[in-house]
This record gives sequence, structure tokens and C-alpha cells, in this order.
Amino acid sequence: GPSSLFAGKKGENKRESTISRSGSMNMFSMLSQNAELANEAPVVAKGSRPPSRKASIDMGPGGAPDASGAAPQRRKLNLLPRSVPKSEGKSEGTPAASTAGSEDEGESSSAMSESEAKTRIKEDSKEFFSIRDLDEAEVYFTKLPVEYRHLLVDKLVSSALESKEADAELVANYFMRAASKSLCPPEAFEQGFAGTAEFLDDIAVDAPKAPQYFIKMLKASALDQDEERCKQLLSKSADSEKLLGMLA
Repeated sequence: GPSSLFAGKKGENKRESTISRSGSMNMFSMLSQNAELANEAPVVAKGSRPPSRKASIDMGPGGAPDASGAAPQRRKLNLLPRSVPKSEGKSEGTPAASTAGSEDEGESSSAMSESEAKTRIKEDSKEFFSIRDLDEAEVYFTKLPVEYRHLLVDKLVSSALESKEADAELVANYFMRAASKSLCPPEAFEQGFAGTAEFLDDIAVDAPKAPQYFIKMLKASALDQDEERCKQLLSKSADSEKLLGMLA
């Protein structure tokens, strides 16, 4: 047959294939554009958040959000370790704790002056004769510095001598407990009795039983167990021989 007829049909087939290829290419390019728009849409939406949240979006080289397929990641925050309050942590030893642990040794001399000690002793002695509780009275010695404990002895002895026998008995029992528990050393007892021994004769004028009460409290303090110390103490009184006879 004539070659022009087949040539014409071949030309038409070539145009149709070209059109179909170009149509398919346009279709794929549209699909890829739609896919890119779909990927960019979340980034644009994230970009519309408040400024305080923009810092969490990774920015591309040009300053625009990264349009890659990977999801944007937030920047990691470096959190500092939580500080533990001092009250929750282990507390180290403090001077107050060490003082409480050695309460029997009394307060240091620098923590209390002599005038402050006398003021405390005055209040404690008044409370002692009012409450008359030997258990609570133990702190009267332990709260005082050792060098001031003789003042408490002197105050209680002088108060009991001019009072009734029940008060002298109460002080004697208190001294017996203090001596057995080493709340007051023998030197402090001796120094506390010495001040009253010098004026015992004068006190006996108004309180005839004062020497008897004095010896009772002296024995309770266990000073009579040291004969030499006891003689030295009673020698301060004008009627020392009578006192020694009562002691025996």
C-alpha cells in the first residue's frame, strides 16, 4: 500500500505518545507539588505560634523553617540539679548540740557572767522551795558553770537555816542527790558552806536550830567523809568545837 498512509499513522502515534508522556509528567509534578505543600503546611503552622515557642523550631540555613521530611525537634533544656534545703539534708554538729550533749558539765563561763548566775540562782531557789521537786531541781546545778555552783549551795543553805526544819530536810535531800550524781564537786560544796559557817553564831541568835540544820546539810553533802576538809570548814565558826561534837 501507499507508504504515506502508514507514515501519517506513525506521526499521529508519536504525537499521542508525546502528549500522554507530557500529561503524565504534569500529573506527577502536580502530585509532588501537593506533597511538598503538605509537608510545608505543618511548618508554616508552627511558624504561626507565639514568639515564645519559635525557639523550639530548628531553623534552616536561610532563616526559614527546615522543610525536610524530618519532624522539627525541640532544643534540649539543661536542667540544673535540684538543690536540697538545709533542713532536709544532714545537719552537721552544732555548738548547741554539743552543749546539750554535755549538759552535766554546765555552761561555759563565757556564756554566763557572775551577776547573771546570781540572778538565775535567786529565781531557782525561790522555785525550789515552792515546787519542792528534787527531779526538776537537778537542772539548777547542771545549767550553772562549775565555778558558780558554790553560789547555789550558799543560797540554799542560808535560806534553810532561817526557815523551818522541813526546808532544811529538803535541802539536805537535794545535796545528797547532787553529791551522789556528781552534780556539784566537793570543792564547790565546801566553798558554799564556808560563807555561812563564818556567821553561823550570829544566825543562831535569831534561829536557835541553825547549827543543827547546818550539820544536817553538811552530812548530806558528804563533806563529813573528808575529815580534814570538814575540820577546816568548821574552824571558820567561832563555836567550831560544838559543831564538831554535833558532827560526831
